[in-house]
Amino acid sequence: MKKVSRESWIQAGFQTLDQLGYTQLSAEKIARRLHVTRGSFYHHFRSRAEFVDALLVRWRQDYTAEVIAQASAEGDPQRRLERYLSVAGRLQPGREVAIRAWAARDRTVLAVLEQTDAARLEFVRQLGRDLFPCAAENALHRFARIACLAFIGFQQTGPHGRERFVALVQDVLDMLTPSDTARPKPAPIPGAAPQSAEAPARRLPPAARPGSDAGR
Repeated sequence: MKKVSRESWIQAGFQTLDQLGYTQLSAEKIARRLHVTRGSFYHHFRSRAEFVDALLVRWRQDYTAEVIAQASAEGDPQRRLERYLSVAGRLQPGREVAIRAWAARDRTVLAVLEQTDAARLEFVRQLGRDLFPCAAENALHRFARIACLAFIGFQQTGPHGRERFVALVQDVLDMLTPSDTARPKPAPIPGAAPQSAEAPARRLPPAARPGSDAGR
């Protein structure tokens, strides 16, 4: 009799989810995909609920925790963003679409999805803090929220490829860069003469002024 590992069941579950949707995640249908009996399923999982939990844990680990961990290893925020795009761009976008459709019908899946979205939102918000250190907190919150929503919408409109994904992120960055990112002006030195906000215009020496007779 063919032996199938727990990992094989999880991967077959994801293949079923990607290709057929969450409604086809039954022990019997996945067993047919693996060419084994249903008994193999119950050797690794006590119930469908336990199997679903295993899928969700793995999805959150691979599609969020691992992506954030790899990106966060970069100290420079620009490099961190580039690393995030590189790792996220290799993932299967259809799986995310299937998970969100599933979450609309299943509270357990919805709870995991909400936790995942919250972790992503916080990562983007912290990245924004590092990219724009002088931005107001409410501007960073809007920046992170709209960036995450744009990412979700991009996934929902079909496969686009990594190049278009990176282009979308750049467009979002260009559009949502907080307007108050200019560095604050330094505090005046006590006792020093006040300085104007703009440096005085430089004056040309008389000999260099147009039409001047100086130096002739």
